Amino acid sequence: MKDEKYLRSLEKFLTSNIDDCECFITMDVRELMIESIESYNLLIVSSVLQDGVWLKALPLIRKAQAFVLLAVSEGPELNNDIAAKYGAAAFFKLPLNSADFLAKIKNILENTAKTKIASPVSVDTLEEISYFSENMDSYDYYTFFGLPKNATLAEIKSKYIAMARKYHPDKFRNVPSDIREKAYNITKRANEAYSVLMNPARKVIYDKMLAENPETKRFDFRIKVTYNETPEDTIQNSQARRFAILAVKAIEGQDYKSALTQLKMAASMEKNNAYIDRLIQEVTQKLSK
Repeated sequence: MKDEKYLRSLEKFLTSNIDDCECFITMDVRELMIESIESYNLLIVSSVLQDGVWLKALPLIRKAQAFVLLAVSEGPELNNDIAAKYGAAAFFKLPLNSADFLAKIKNILENTAKTKIASPVSVDTLEEISYFSENMDSYDYYTFFGLPKNATLAEIKSKYIAMARKYHPDKFRNVPSDIREKAYNITKRANEAYSVLMNPARKVIYDKMLAENPETKRFDFRIKVTYNETPEDTIQNSQARRFAILAVKAIEGQDYKSALTQLKMAASMEKNNAYIDRLIQEVTQKLSK
């Protein structure tokens, strides 16, 4: 939607009327590519996006458990039949009837919660997770990714993305808790390795450590290095990273209230992160002026 104020009010309406509701808004479909859309219960897509734009985004949008279309007066003409054709769970048109809208959204969320079933996991995959988790402490970051020490940044990034998808904990909702924990630990180690190998200063130090002592496995984060702090290389939790990125964008737009909300969400998911804590302090100071 073009009207960000309306989006903010819609976000507030949903979070205040639906228990345990976490929302984020975006006016750029490219932001949908920074996270695993499969983890979202519902996407609300505004038809103000030109027909061709949101249709091209459908492969991403459909990865969510469900999506609804919200038509606005300045957007392309839509109706229930068209929404159904593209697989939308519901269709709404402004102005909204708040009670009807909320009831329908709650119904969709209840249905997705009942039908959400993780993809079957083979016995071979479960055994692979167990083996990898039990042995990864003996791997340096390159061995962990299955890459040579002269691997390019593009190769490292490609391998990281593949592993993050393969071992994402969301894929193992219906398996024993110890397997879910092992998948989580593998993903966490992948984030750690990526944050070192993709950071020029850290990588130089790590490569030197490996050359001097082949028994070195992990980077010593107590070592102070000079680099530009970014959410990508300081935040391990992927959801926290997403909220931090949105907060930075809000700060750039001087929307400090929204930024603080996003940062608090990030802080709740990743405790004691210096980068997040510093941003919260800066934004709080901005709001107090």
